[in-house]
Amino acid sequence: MLTRTPSRAATPRRYSVRARTRARRALMLTLTLAALAAAAGPAPQTKPDTLAVVERSLTQDQGGWLVVYRLRYQGTDSLVVHPAAILAKVEGWVSNSRVSAHATPRWSSVTIAGAQGLTGVSEVVASADEAHCCRERVVLHAWTDDPSGDADMAPAPAPAPSAGPPSDPPPTLSLAPGASVRLKLKIEHLHALYGDYDPLLGPRAVEVKIGPATLRDVLPLDREQYLAQAKATWPEPPEDRRDNRRFVSAPDSLLLEAHIPGNHYYRFGERPVRYATKMRLRYWYFIAPGTEGECLAHVAQYKNIPGQYRCLSDGTVEEGLLTVGRWVRVEKVFRTESEATDLSLDFRLTGDVGAMWIDDLSLEPLAPHSPAGP
Repeated sequence: MLTRTPSRAATPRRYSVRARTRARRALMLTLTLAALAAAAGPAPQTKPDTLAVVERSLTQDQGGWLVVYRLRYQGTDSLVVHPAAILAKVEGWVSNSRVSAHATPRWSSVTIAGAQGLTGVSEVVASADEAHCCRERVVLHAWTDDPSGDADMAPAPAPAPSAGPPSDPPPTLSLAPGASVRLKLKIEHLHALYGDYDPLLGPRAVEVKIGPATLRDVLPLDREQYLAQAKATWPEPPEDRRDNRRFVSAPDSLLLEAHIPGNHYYRFGERPVRYATKMRLRYWYFIAPGTEGECLAHVAQYKNIPGQYRCLSDGTVEEGLLTVGRWVRVEKVFRTESEATDLSLDFRLTGDVGAMWIDDLSLEPLAPHSPAGP
């Protein structure tokens, strides 16, 4: 009896994760370009762009993007451009599958009109609760390579209400045919919890007009370059809380003394941390013989966003320090809470007699599957 081999057409096709990712990126690019074409209507007969791209760099900046151009002005007439004559638009479908609130692509359209300043904001996710709002902000800088001349057209701070008229003339850009122009776009993700760490991903269509000169470009901002982490660290304790008589690493260590009012306790204040991240806390401690009461290390986590500040009780980590008379190394691994924005650490003595030294303190994220940022 012959067994019939199923035809290849009847066998389900299996797509790899990489193929699905490429397909999704291609779809987002298609949607972006289609939406731009629909909004613009029939394409008018236009002249070629008069700002040609010589160089372009795309860099992730924590939860945002930094785009830097070197352009060549290809017009035939010299220009003197004031900030009010600069217009820009940055548009595209944006999302980030790492964040549930941004898993679905949403349209972002940021417009910059120089007369109102070289900054524009788009509302990506609207909510009555500021904690759930998401916005995208674009800040533009423009300048020339001529060292003699033109002031950087950076966003200027708003004048005080009581201030009189400005004494200096506004900055201008002077462009001769063939002149080199520098342009920087900073694209920021404004979200109370995710904005510092998760860039909005998706191609962006860019149009910039410096007077009559025009740049059109599409930015492939559809892939994270690294997993962003908080860059802040704890400062050294003040000099009057450090002791150079006992330490693991020279020249000194943090000293707690139970018999001196206020010195039985030391708090390393709140510092930013990435939400839902595995962290490793390391330090050495030495408890003096004869110390009474408990010696404790205590970690607290906080949600600190506009309109909300609270300690996250599930994020508390407390460690009893028990060994007396020698240096002991402690390594503690824990995870920050899903809504954590900040973290603090304190050491304390609960008795009235004794001393404790702390040295070589460090707190670092553990993200082995993602490259570190710059």
